[in-house]
Amino acid sequence: MTLKELFVNAANGAENCKVILGIRMPDGTKEMIINDNVKNKVDYVCGKYDDDLKMIGVPIFIEEFLFIKK
Repeated sequence: MTLKELFVNAANGAENCKVILGIRMPDGTKEMIINDNVKNKVDYVCGKYDDDLKMIGVPIFIEEFLFIKK
């Protein structure tokens, strides 16, 4: 199973959740993103990131994700 598939599977049933993403930026720093619109964020990730959760065309990676109840 790819990392993207794991991400999508984890999002199933997460309608009343927030998603937290740990993003590794090109300069090596890490950013945390918190988003309470899980469906839109999952759609965005599926469109912009490859199966290894690397942004297509840019050296940005999703290193970790967590879905938590609102």
